[in-house]
Amino acid sequence: MKKNRHEAILSLISRQDIGTQEELMQKLNDLGYKVTQATVSRDIKELKLYIKPEEASAYYVINEETSGKIALQ
Repeated sequence: MKKNRHEAILSLISRQDIGTQEELMQKLNDLGYKVTQATVSRDIKELKLYIKPEEASAYYVINEETSGKIALQ
């Protein structure tokens, strides 16, 4: 389940700008993953995602230096 959820997170953030844990949590819940904010927070840390600031907003992105090293378990 965790591997599938991590894959869903990576897919979501690669297709659209997601700027908050709450927004990510809602999108995961919409996909059928019943997650809490604490779970999303742990997933973000495990996937080594970070917030990329833009002029009018900020959103999560994949850390390119570590993306190939992440072992989805």
